[in-house]
Amino acid sequence: MGDQADKSQEQQPASKPAVDFGAIFGKKNNPGDAQLSPPTAGASDKLHVPSRDVTAQPGDKVVAQVKDATTPPLDVRIENRAIILSINDKDFDAKLIGAAKTWPKDFDKLKLTDIPPGVKVNYWQDPKGLFVWFEGGQDHSKKHYLPSNLTAIELPTQSKTVEAIRIDVNRNYAQATFANLQNFDGKFNPARDGGVNSINYFNRIAGIADDALLKQEQVLRDAARTSDNPYYKLYLADVLTAAAVKQVRNDFLRTGTADLNNPTTLRNLDEAISLLDAAYRDSDGKLREVNHFPRPNVYSPLMPGVPYWSANRYPNDYFGFYAGVYDQSMARQASLKMIRDHIKLGSFPKFELPPNLPPRF
Repeated sequence: MGDQADKSQEQQPASKPAVDFGAIFGKKNNPGDAQLSPPTAGASDKLHVPSRDVTAQPGDKVVAQVKDATTPPLDVRIENRAIILSINDKDFDAKLIGAAKTWPKDFDKLKLTDIPPGVKVNYWQDPKGLFVWFEGGQDHSKKHYLPSNLTAIELPTQSKTVEAIRIDVNRNYAQATFANLQNFDGKFNPARDGGVNSINYFNRIAGIADDALLKQEQVLRDAARTSDNPYYKLYLADVLTAAAVKQVRNDFLRTGTADLNNPTTLRNLDEAISLLDAAYRDSDGKLREVNHFPRPNVYSPLMPGVPYWSANRYPNDYFGFYAGVYDQSMARQASLKMIRDHIKLGSFPKFELPPNLPPRF
């Protein structure tokens, strides 16, 4: 949802209604906010990254000049670890991306200025990464991609963490596309159901369009690579498992036969299992630090939207966050390992359509 410049400080993330991927996201709607499609492509996203000269100033303030051999120098202001940019700056992207590539350790916040009444600061994500765009601004809703060193965006009266933005967009997409990510419980125990419930769940995800599944895989790969949040590994594992199932579905629909023991399916399953193992180990380490683990007979649910960065300030949320990924990654691993082993042993049949029956008179 769009953020007005006069909002109060950020609240804890809340559960979201189902929305289309790319819909404007945030904590809640403001009066006058609209559900919009992604901003249309405008100027080229390709940026020339210049070299950079630096001149220190007193008072923890740095004024830098981003320049190259063919363009005049661009002044960049960095203060209190924040790069300060006007949303009306025609060199917004050149300054932000250029500074991030040449001086990434000296700032980790983006401070936006000159936000007039009626202009909303919106956040979005596509396979190229997170970006900010200004609804009603002078640049006609251009995408401004955020560099990987940013951890927060500051507006005149509020601040948003990049992590909170990323969690929101992935949760919203899951709700809209997958009818929400499934919590595995005792019904998903492969020793009880032979993996049937797991296969049905991943088959449902595999039913979405190929390009939608690929887009979510690209977005989650970037999130898992750049964030220490283990939920992204779990989400990516679900998407890769769905891709493994989709390969079988597509073969069956195209040729009338499908063999589960194919390289694409096995490769996706192996990577999904590896990601789940990494997510499990991440959460195990965090829970070990506070010497508190879920009960063996309980399947803790996914809780991606609660604070997880402070065991002292948010002890219950911290435990719930890591207990959820701990139990859910372990339960998914058990199902996927059983499915993969059955495929490799040839225990699953090769699926074929029945032969055409003769016409009936």
